[in-house]
Amino acid sequence: MPKAVSATEAKNRFGSLVGWVTDEDDEVIVERQGRPRAVIMSIAEYEKVQELREQRRREEALATLRRLRAQIQARNQDLTVEEADAIADRATRDAIQGLIDKGTLRFEDPSE
Repeated sequence: MPKAVSATEAKNRFGSLVGWVTDEDDEVIVERQGRPRAVIMSIAEYEKVQELREQRRREEALATLRRLRAQIQARNQDLTVEEADAIADRATRDAIQGLIDKGTLRFEDPSE
């Protein structure tokens, strides 16, 4: 169970609290005026939190892309497959050329 300490206590006992977090594999909740304000946690737990944040960011990005896809499909129902492929091809080539121009992407000719 997490331990709760005041901000002053956390300041005065920081080293021992870090040790407690490591030894007990638990968190310390730092309170100010009786309200939780921060948490001291192990690096392993922090990495798990970061992984969850990244997973949530990717899920949100995927949901945004799916909404965008639905909007584009609704607006372009009259396009033929060939026209849609041509637009996608042109957009892809423009994006790749932009990355090449910025130096972010390089292509090497294997025949050279």
